[in-house]
Amino acid sequence: QEHTAEWLQKGRVLAAVTGYGKQVQGCRMTRLGSLRYHATASPAFVARHFAEGVDAASLSQAPALTFNQKDRLQEQWIHQVCGRSVNYPTHWLPSTHAFVEASLAGTGWGMNPAVLVKDHLQSGRLIDLVPGTVLDVPLYWQVNRMVDDQLSGLTQAVIAAARAALVR
Repeated sequence: QEHTAEWLQKGRVLAAVTGYGKQVQGCRMTRLGSLRYHATASPAFVARHFAEGVDAASLSQAPALTFNQKDRLQEQWIHQVCGRSVNYPTHWLPSTHAFVEASLAGTGWGMNPAVLVKDHLQSGRLIDLVPGTVLDVPLYWQVNRMVDDQLSGLTQAVIAAARAALVR
């Protein structure tokens, strides 16, 4: 979501959902809404790593789940909670659904999309590390103007899906 603007600029793709909030040259841009992330972990993981609360010291010891080296969601959330950066151990896991499964299994804490963990949070299988502290990531649809007309159906479908799943 954050690195697709480069692909648009270089012509690798004709359209993309991106976190890049500036209109890419030659593209039309539509704000879709924000993808809400929760910092979640299993109750057993929270009891083991955050019994005294979530702070810089506990986060520096508790393994996080990180998608890849471009993933900065954990760092953004930690900065929001602690007011500073914190070095923390991590497990690399390049799969959104595997993040949820690893969180449920107690492997680590992760930044999970609300749409994927809503039921787990409601049932108590996952816990918000800091209740009420979410990370909202604005998303945009950018489409190359040269093919905008040909991709209008896709654009309408993306906008409709965003309305159903994203925070406005």
